[in-house]
Amino acid sequence: MNLPPTSPANLQTLKDKDFNEATLTDDGIMITSQGHPDSYKASANVNADPVTGDHNESMTSVRSNNSFFETASLISCVTCLSDNYDQGNRLNPSGENTEGAAKNTGEDDVPYSSVTGQLLVNTVIPYSRILHARYLENPKGYTDDLETANASSDLIEIDDTATGSGSDPFSKDSIEHHKPKYSKTKGRLNRPALVEITFAKPRRHDIVPKHLTLSISYPSLSRGADIVEEILKRSYKNAKRERSILVIVNPFGGKGKAKKMFMSKCKPILLASNCSIDTAYTKYAMHAVDIAREIDLDKYDTIACASGDGIPYEVINGLYQRPDRAEAFTKLAITQLPCGSGNAMSVSCHWTSNPSYAALCLVKSVEARIDLMCCSQPSYYQNFPRLSFLSQTYGVIAESDINTEFIRWMGPARFELGVAFNVLQRKKYPCDIYVKYAAKSKNDLKVHYMEHKNRASLRFENDVDDILNDNLSGDCFQDPSWSQVKESDFKLKYPLEDGVPSDWERISPDITDNLGIFYTGKMPYIAADTKFFPAALPADGTMDLVVTDARTPVTRMAPILLALDKGSHVLQPEVIHSKISAYKLVPKITNSLFSVDGEKFPLEPLQVEIMPHLCKTLLRNGCYVDTEFDSM
Repeated sequence: MNLPPTSPANLQTLKDKDFNEATLTDDGIMITSQGHPDSYKASANVNADPVTGDHNESMTSVRSNNSFFETASLISCVTCLSDNYDQGNRLNPSGENTEGAAKNTGEDDVPYSSVTGQLLVNTVIPYSRILHARYLENPKGYTDDLETANASSDLIEIDDTATGSGSDPFSKDSIEHHKPKYSKTKGRLNRPALVEITFAKPRRHDIVPKHLTLSISYPSLSRGADIVEEILKRSYKNAKRERSILVIVNPFGGKGKAKKMFMSKCKPILLASNCSIDTAYTKYAMHAVDIAREIDLDKYDTIACASGDGIPYEVINGLYQRPDRAEAFTKLAITQLPCGSGNAMSVSCHWTSNPSYAALCLVKSVEARIDLMCCSQPSYYQNFPRLSFLSQTYGVIAESDINTEFIRWMGPARFELGVAFNVLQRKKYPCDIYVKYAAKSKNDLKVHYMEHKNRASLRFENDVDDILNDNLSGDCFQDPSWSQVKESDFKLKYPLEDGVPSDWERISPDITDNLGIFYTGKMPYIAADTKFFPAALPADGTMDLVVTDARTPVTRMAPILLALDKGSHVLQPEVIHSKISAYKLVPKITNSLFSVDGEKFPLEPLQVEIMPHLCKTLLRNGCYVDTEFDSM
């Protein structure tokens, strides 16, 4: 009988051990009895390599820095990823608590305790934290070297996962490939199985992969069921397993710490989840545009940007410039691992700005489509318009963002300082603004928000039920017609050269001639602690518009700005808040700029329109982070 390459040559090392016993429940794997403490502590060392099971696989860099796969006992607590959003504290990349944002954990967190290095009886490891599972012994029973295995139709079949090959569009010195060699098994199981599970365990402010060997019984499963497959099915019930990921790292992001953040906090989680990873490092401005333009679509299903919000912007525009862009946007999911100074995409989609938690969300999240915004200006429109996934701004916010780049070392404080300076000056940014309204008044906006949010929630719940009944693949919890992007989806409804359509409305010149803030966006958060667009939805066919008047007294602007962390600033009477599908802004000054997804754009007429459900991304529970706008 062929044994898995990760199995010990002499099975007496397994037979002599007394492992924790466990069983499957609806919520996770529950410990039912404790094994001998020494056996538990030794279980992590049964195999040569805790990630690959291969003596020769070069993983030294991954396991350095005090070892990501600890062999110490489980003293800390393990908490599950709650499906409920709790408005509490969010962990930022540095591990510090930021008030007024989303938690990484929820109310149903399950505490883990240990006695002499063992999990207590009745402890449940939630499926949401399980990264991988594999057999450590044949379910029909291993034999020693002196014994002969009995052949039967029930023997398991082993398929060694090998590192994939193929054409590589990147130079060898800028890309690295890692693929763990977990064994895949299938067969009929008739008794408790010795299974090694890998799960995400909290360690201080982060999570790390942890191995645990269990003797698992499964009385509720039918005879012949595959216990490992059942564990993985429940752990990834609405997510795609074993993603093929191109990680694009901006080594200059996050005050120069992006590479270290990815290697120490994100990569161990991705490898433990059996994802295939290639890593590319940006070397110059807009390098990610070139990478995305040349990427082999057959090699990856996900692009993860270990950076701030600049690299996702570049990747999206690189894909947009491809001749096969429809295929690229159909196949590839674009997501963020928050390793930069601005991590709005991760906060909005993964509900966290902590890199390790975001990596866990990446492997557990649902594929979903979001709207993009197409920006057109005379200087570049004839070549390629620019796609925006996050926001466009003009006025106080734009200058506070772009014109404070020289003090980027201050972190988020630079932006707050710039806003305060411009607001105190009561600086005006006159312009003309024309908009295509989808919901003009605040009451209409609330109705629009509730209708689209409830519709999306109902579709998600129905699709989850279908997945549990094996009726759907779970790749996308949205309208099936959105799954295939066509070239016609890139056609602009309002070409720049056609001028302003007759059904657009002009915002009152009394306001636009005294403009303070003009801000449009598609994601609720623009920073970890700034909920600027609390009514933003992934694919409602609109963008949120926020406008303020520079003549607003400082005594009124102060509480508006102080409410940005809660998102309640949009409720203030001095703030214009609408849903629009397109707009055109014509500046009346010569010394200012636009900021699009944090990038500087020229000061010339800007026209923007929604491109519905064009981009595939990964959303935790299939939706944006809950901003509690419906209860405001």
